[in-house]
This record gives sequence, structure tokens and C-alpha cells, in this order.
Amino acid sequence: MAYDGLVMRGVAQELNQLLAGGRLDKIAQPNKHEIILHIRSQGNNHKLLLSALAQEARVHVAAAAPPNPERPPVFCMVLRKHLEGGRILSFEQAGLDRILAINVQALDEFGDLREKRLIAEIMGKHSNLILTDPSDGRIIDSLRRVTEAISRYRQILPGITYAAPPAREKLPLWLEREDTLAPRLMALGLSKSLDQVILSAYDGLGPLSVQELIHRAGFSPVDTLEYFGQADYLRLYRVIAAVGQDLLRHQYQPEILIQDGRPKDFAAIALSLYPPERRQPFPRLNTMLDAYFKDRGVANLFRQKQADLEQIIRREQERCRKKAGLQAAAVLEGQEAEQWRIYGQLLTAAHYHLAQGATATVENFYEAGSPPISIPLDPLLTPLANAQAYFRRYQKARQTAVKAQTHYEETLTELSYLDSVAHSLTTVTTLPELADIREEIQAAGYLKAAGRDSGAGGFGPGRSRPGAGNGSGAGTAGAGKKGGRGARGGPANQKGRAGGGPKDDKAGDGPGLSFGRATREGFDILYGKNNKQNDYLTTKLSKSGDLWLHAQKLPSAHVVVRNPAKREIPPGVIETAAKICLWHSRAKAAGRAAVDYTKRQNVWKPKGAKPGLALYENYQTLYVTVTEDEIEGLGLL
Repeated sequence: MAYDGLVMRGVAQELNQLLAGGRLDKIAQPNKHEIILHIRSQGNNHKLLLSALAQEARVHVAAAAPPNPERPPVFCMVLRKHLEGGRILSFEQAGLDRILAINVQALDEFGDLREKRLIAEIMGKHSNLILTDPSDGRIIDSLRRVTEAISRYRQILPGITYAAPPAREKLPLWLEREDTLAPRLMALGLSKSLDQVILSAYDGLGPLSVQELIHRAGFSPVDTLEYFGQADYLRLYRVIAAVGQDLLRHQYQPEILIQDGRPKDFAAIALSLYPPERRQPFPRLNTMLDAYFKDRGVANLFRQKQADLEQIIRREQERCRKKAGLQAAAVLEGQEAEQWRIYGQLLTAAHYHLAQGATATVENFYEAGSPPISIPLDPLLTPLANAQAYFRRYQKARQTAVKAQTHYEETLTELSYLDSVAHSLTTVTTLPELADIREEIQAAGYLKAAGRDSGAGGFGPGRSRPGAGNGSGAGTAGAGKKGGRGARGGPANQKGRAGGGPKDDKAGDGPGLSFGRATREGFDILYGKNNKQNDYLTTKLSKSGDLWLHAQKLPSAHVVVRNPAKREIPPGVIETAAKICLWHSRAKAAGRAAVDYTKRQNVWKPKGAKPGLALYENYQTLYVTVTEDEIEGLGLL
């Protein structure tokens, strides 16, 4: 974990300088994992965040705090009772463990000053916040109560004595000596990798700090001690001693490691093993942690909301698939019902010489040579009554099949629309783009009204409206040329269908919308990032004379080549627009697809259709391939 003992040591030292002696004015618990202590110190207000979330457990001063729930949780109320209004005495780290004790002096219910201790244990999935009475070591309460059923070795419950986690037999870097380093490391295993040995030998180090030490000494993490000589141990000792002395004097060099433009990791020491462009230094550890987890928090929130919407769409897709299966079975049954009509006709023609029973054998005059056929009968009915029963069964199955065929086509259309939304969810990159998709599926009836949804920001899984969205969809573009064959094998000039819509964060047009944009030979090429943007781009922004493109029979962005002067659009521009369309379609992974294109005046949106659905005619098809280098060359990556 990045939040190692060295980071905790530096944070504790900074907190003592900044907050010791301050007044604890307010305590909040914005969610079940975090506590925010509002502290007035040195003439300023500070927010001390304590998080026990497994992946993001930490303690640091935060610039902003999440909103609080209307009703504070029980643990928050306990903290307010015992700590609020108190004075911060000190911050104490237990050795180099990731355990920080916050000592607070506050008035008790009798008006006497009493000392209480809030302990933050930053230990991954075992992280916890525990309030204790230091006079007798008793636990007052904790964020997470640990019973014997959860852990046989260490319980965290009100009323029992607090016991710290078992101490590890490791040495701080600054206590290492040149003459003891080699025996200490060799005792841990000559064949073990060097990073494992150092991690096991020294206290407070995380994996990233260990890699940095090894790099400074000129070794590789996979090196083993069996090939080390005296000079190698000396090089390693000098690095350990130098870093240890810096840490002993509280001289930290906090840095965030950047990968793909986003924070990936952090450390209390400079990360010289990485190039400067991947390192972001900070003057203080608390500042670094706030910046790191702020960006990570946005990324995590994005992933959470994206996953919530994906879950809703998957649920609706599964519902549609099941419904389509039942409807297809009903259609198939209707097609097979012709046999029941034949049974009825044969029984009617021969009923005068048939006896009542379980079967009847008659001549089948519907086949050449009139071969005999055996027809199952209801023995309680006469042959003529059986014939009437077969006719009724035929009529019912036929009517059901007609209705089922209509509903089946509607369900396929709805499923096509859901596929386009699912595709959009795989390409979005920002929270506003997710919000657009959420509004879209809410308007379509797949999500309950805003303000009543569960989850942060109203992105919790909502309820679907049964059958919502039948009758329109997206993502099944037609194929063919004018005068050729159209969508789904229909006649010439048949209407194609289109929908979908992915991403990019380049500039665009429209109220609150940001379309993707590229330029080729003086022509602007715009594309939508989701169905909402596709709709606006196609129906509002584009004009007669513009060229409109969509991947054939696949969810994709709507792409428009602007042509206000109504010039002849060069083939190179059309090919570039088709490549952009392909890149922002479900065929992106394949790198090749058919793309339909037509004049904007040949495209329209059906009345009542869902976002992203458009019909078009008089189109041509271009078969294109695309690579990431080509898209990057257009400035779209």
C-alpha cells in the first residue's frame, strides 16, 4: 500500500506542527468509512480526514469535505459526545506502524477535563477508527466493531481493553549499522528477491519506497543476495543510512507518481527511479495526499457511477433478451400452427366414417398420393368436435404469432438501443458525460426519478419500467448504395437506421455539449460522444448540404462533415470522417467496418424515437480501416 509507515511518520509530524493545541469545533461523518474533524488552529480552520476505506485508508488534512448526511451515524454521535469542543493535545505514531493516536482533552458529562484518544489504524481491509479512554485503555466505540466471529485474535468492541496489533520485528532505517546489515539481510534468505528481503527487514517501508532504495543503490528488485559481495552490501548500506538520516530529521520529499496523466502512486521520498515528467513533487505530505486522493476520488466516483449505469443497462438487456426469446418462440409456434389447420380440415372431411377414440387415421389429400396420416384426438370428443378444437387452436396460435412478431421487432429495436447506450458507457471519460447518459436512460424509463435514486449523486441503480422503450432503438445502421439493396435486405432506397455515440473531450458546439472535432482540408468534422449529443448534432446543428456518416448496422457516433458553402467534399475528407466514425463505433477493436454516408437532408428522426435513433436513405457505403496512429494524427487522442 502506498500509505506506508514513512508517510504516516511525516503526516504525524506535520499534524503536530499544524494542529496540536487547536480546538476541535465540529465532527462529521459524510459516509460509513470516513470521519472529518474540523479543527481551529493557528487562526485557521482545518479539515482532518480519517478514512478506513480499505483501498483508500489514510489520515491527512483535506482542502474540502464531502456533504454530510441529514442524520449523523452512531459513531459520529459518540465522537461528538466525547471529543467535540476539546483541545488537540498531540498526534502520536506507534513506532513506524500505520497507526496514529490523536490525543484530545475535552469536558466530560460532569464538566471535568478528561483525555480521550482516537486511534486511526490504517491497515488495508482491516483499517478502523477506535475511540478509547487512555486512563484505563478501555474502548468506548469504533467505526467497525470486530467480534470474535470476525477475528479470534483481536476483538474491537465497546467496554473491552484496547490491544494494539502485534508489533513487527523490523528495524527503522536510521538504526541500521554497517557491520550488521549483511548478516541481517542474509538471515532473511539468500535466494529471495532483494525487494522482498528489504521489505521484510526494515520498518515503515512500502513497496514503492523499497524500489526507490534499490534503484538508488544501483540494483534491481529481482537481484538476490547470493551474488552479493562486500562492496554491494556497502553500497546498499550507504543508501539506507542516508535515507534513514533524512527521515530521522523529518526531511521528506513527497512525490506523486503519474501514469497516463493520472496519479498512480505516492511516496514520502523522491522517486528518482522514474523520469521527471512522471513525478509531481509537493512541499508537504498532507498537501500531496490531498491532491492524490482528490484525483483518485474523482476517478473512483466515475468508475462507481459508470458501473451503476452499466449494471442497469445489463439488467435491461437481459430482460429484453428473455422477452425476445419468448416472443420468438410464440412466432415459431404460430408458424407451426398450420399443421393444426390441416388436421382440422382432414377431420372435417372424414368425420362421417370416423369413430370416437384416441387417434384417427385418414387420407392426407394435402400431399401427393394422399398417404394415410394418424391424427391425435381427445377421446372424450367426437371427431368433428376435435376438428373444431384444432381450428380454434390454429386461430389462437396465429393471432398470438402476429402480435408476437410485432412485439418481437419492438424488443429487438429496444435491445439495439440498449446496446448503443452500453457502447457509449465504454467510451465516456468524464462525469458530465455520464450524467448525460443517466438523464437519457431516466427519460427512457429505465431509471427512477432523480432525487430518489440511491448512491452518490443520484447514480444508484434505479427501477426499470416494464416494457419501457419499446418501439425505438439505435445502433443498427443500414447498408448499401442508392439503387442497390438497403438495410436488412430490403429493396432499393430502404431507410437505414443509426444510433450510438462515444467520446472525446475536444471542443464542440451546442448548449452544454462538447462534440469531438477534427479538421481536414478546411472541412470541420464533428461527432457525438453519446446519444444526447448525437441527437443534437444530427437534428439541430447539422444543415442541408452537410455530410452525415454512421457505421453500418453497429452502434457508433453520428459524424457530420460541415459544409455551409455546399462545396464538393473531397474523397479524402469523406474517408477521414469514416475513419473517425469507425474509431468511435463498436467495430473499433476490429479496426475495419462499413460506414454509410449521405447528405444531411436524407436523415431524419422518427417521431417519439429514443435519443440517438435516426433514419436515412439514398446513402452510399465506404469500407475503411483505422489505426490508433491515424486517430492520434488527427489530434483526437
